[in-house]
Amino acid sequence: MLLVYTHKITPRVSYTFKHICTRILGVPVQFTSKLEAFIAHEGPKLSYTNKKLGNELHIRSTDLLFDQGVLSMDVSVQDWDGVPCFFQIREATTEIPYDIFAATFYLLSRYEEYLPHVKDELGRFPASESLGGIHGFLQQPVIDVWIHRFAAVLVNKFPLIEIKNNAYSTHMMITVPQAFKYRKLGVLRMLGGYMRDISKLRLREILKRTQVLVGARKDPYDTFGWLTNVQKNEKCLFQVFFQVGDYGKDGKNIKHSKRSFQSTIKMVGDYCKVGLLVSPQAARDKVSLGLERKRLEEIEHRPLRSIHISNFKLNLPHVYRDALDQEIQQDFTMGYDGIIGFRAGTSQSFLYYDLDYEIQTPLVINPVCMQSDAIINYKNHTIDFVLLKELQDRLKSIGGVFRISFSNASFDDIYSKKLFRHLLANG
Repeated sequence: MLLVYTHKITPRVSYTFKHICTRILGVPVQFTSKLEAFIAHEGPKLSYTNKKLGNELHIRSTDLLFDQGVLSMDVSVQDWDGVPCFFQIREATTEIPYDIFAATFYLLSRYEEYLPHVKDELGRFPASESLGGIHGFLQQPVIDVWIHRFAAVLVNKFPLIEIKNNAYSTHMMITVPQAFKYRKLGVLRMLGGYMRDISKLRLREILKRTQVLVGARKDPYDTFGWLTNVQKNEKCLFQVFFQVGDYGKDGKNIKHSKRSFQSTIKMVGDYCKVGLLVSPQAARDKVSLGLERKRLEEIEHRPLRSIHISNFKLNLPHVYRDALDQEIQQDFTMGYDGIIGFRAGTSQSFLYYDLDYEIQTPLVINPVCMQSDAIINYKNHTIDFVLLKELQDRLKSIGGVFRISFSNASFDDIYSKKLFRHLLANG
């Protein structure tokens, strides 16, 4: 157990220390603001305040974990032995030259997304507005590196303290915005598809569509048999997210009540973990989210545990509050659409902290490093294995988690299958 002294025990202090020390390092923590109890304690102890008290491990605190609300601030990013960090401390008695607890909270809470910013064309917080995007450290899981360094300082100070050894792992996600490209679409959509192809003289598309409809060719989006066969030989369960929203401009899937679609979901659910791909409508509207949750639960006959939001349209804090109201336990949307990197500065799962209410919630956020399309160059028919290896090596050195998102449609492409197989073989 690590005893932490701080002059004021706040929800932010408790959340951040428990994430770093307990969730990641496996070290239980207790807090005190009583000097006598802290000084008398003979085990491992750390002071997080404005001055060193004795022979404890001391990290000088900045103001962020003692503030309330969201305040505009000037964040200066510095180099800490090759790794970006901020909230620098210029004091000889501190064991670490940065307030990594405040910096960790800033990134995990998505503090910057509550501040005024220019949204992209889909109304999302863009990577270019983030601290990592501005200062070029998006592709570094900086929080994980800071924690790794903090652990070394902790062990050096208290050699008998036991630190959890986190092992590197690869997690595969597959999104299913549209289960079939040609099959089961209904007569009107089928005829509409033919009309569009004819008007644009897409003869190859007409031939492919016809072959699928007469049973001479497999639907290119129906890659579920291949996926489940691969899953049978893998220990790590794939996470597959199905969209069951209504048809419209935001969603082109077939009706959720069709037997063929329901059979597909059930078949995949026998081998993989199934979650909800939240439609754009449900990401905006709590009632629609509840309806989609109910639909998937009725098909699967089990409670919905996890979601991924279409197009990474993560509007904080509203979408996470809606998820909590629906008793959803895990989200897999913490990433950027088409951009490689760590949106929250970490590869590790963490609990969502609501800055408006100043509370830690039970919703588990699982960061996504990239989508498969971000590393495949379709023009040059290549996969950037050099960048992939750099990311994997970086995560392996700190026991991180590599999460990548594919779509069911991408498995009709030889490059996505090659990347998928490579990750399974080299994870």
